[in-house]
Amino acid sequence: MSQLVLTPAGSVSVFGFKTPVPYPFGAERTGYLVTDVDAAVRAARATGADVIVAPFNDPIGKDAVIQWPGGVNTQLYWHTTPPSYAPLQTVPENRVYVSPDRVDAFVRSFLAFSRGTVVSDDARAPGVEIGRLAETYRRVRIESKFGKLTALVTDGHLPYPYGREMTGYEVKNLADTLAKAKAAGVEVLVPLYKTDERDAVVVRFPGGYIAEIHSTAKK
Repeated sequence: MSQLVLTPAGSVSVFGFKTPVPYPFGAERTGYLVTDVDAAVRAARATGADVIVAPFNDPIGKDAVIQWPGGVNTQLYWHTTPPSYAPLQTVPENRVYVSPDRVDAFVRSFLAFSRGTVVSDDARAPGVEIGRLAETYRRVRIESKFGKLTALVTDGHLPYPYGREMTGYEVKNLADTLAKAKAAGVEVLVPLYKTDERDAVVVRFPGGYIAEIHSTAKK
């Protein structure tokens, strides 16, 4: 079963399996809508990505799953009838965790595919963003026609729930959004923290979906 949920801060595809989830589905960090799946797969492969699920037909279009250098899985999909959605009020970020050994290969591959740009590459980002308060880490932010992407470069020693959140949603008023979330049964896993860039929390929705929610820090 599937359901598309549209919000002003981003969309979520919800999949309800009546059987165990077949491999490798469920491990994708995000899904990108493309105008031609076969061409997108060829383009991804040319940049060094691996095709782990070859293109296949679904009830409303076509899908594939690719893996960028560094082990980041991404779904590519196409709709037979082009969708038409209202513009987002804010653009969410796809959050990916990559090792220091593979991050440069990941960035090169993703930039070549998306034709995006690196908007920041901070070698000493605040460790509070990954649950390691007394440390710093490398953080790369990329923007393209596929939206925003944040690559968090770590050694993999991450406290729960870091590494499990797939998306960072930007909202205008974090306090109001958090109040609505709690009223809807959302659990706060990481309480509010502040950096120079943003105020943020990490939450878990019923069903287990984990996300970061943030607002731009007031200067």
